Amino acid sequence: MVPKKRQVITVLVGVVVLLGLVGVQTFMGSPRAEPIEQVTEGEKALLREVFPDADIFSVKSGQLPNHKVYKTDPDTGANTLLGFAFMTHEVEPDEWAYEGPIEILVGVTVGGVITGIKIVDHYEPFGYFSIDPPEFSEQFDNKSILDRFEEGRDIDSVSRATISIESAARVVKKTARRVAKQHLQQEQAKP
Repeated sequence: MVPKKRQVITVLVGVVVLLGLVGVQTFMGSPRAEPIEQVTEGEKALLREVFPDADIFSVKSGQLPNHKVYKTDPDTGANTLLGFAFMTHEVEPDEWAYEGPIEILVGVTVGGVITGIKIVDHYEPFGYFSIDPPEFSEQFDNKSILDRFEEGRDIDSVSRATISIESAARVVKKTARRVAKQHLQQEQAKP
């Protein structure tokens, strides 16, 4: 009788420990999940310009430097990967326009849709005929990375700024596709 009682107590203790671990996992997240190292508040403000609905931006990582962008479920606390934010000149440093590199912050979802771009720095001509007006950046919102990105077709052409427009569109396309491809390769490599 005593050995059976001991077995029952051992099983009950095991169940209580298991339930406790499940409770801790639910409260704190998966024990295998690593905490997300987040960017500074200054960086977060800039990144929100291309991913306004995101809750968490990781620090840059990867062979093609990018921030992973997450949304947190308010009920469960689980983080869902929304996409990536990156600077074009860090992913494709050899892409230049007429006067030099154009540094563009790009947001792209895991599904390959551009959430937005922000021109951060460039040496191209300024004014209504350049890449500075907000209308230029806005035409990339919700654009698929599989689109052509060709001036006069799916990118509005601007007189006297052809090289700048073509270069900016080309670098957004190339970098978004490269970062998306890197993500897909990492997902395929997971066990």
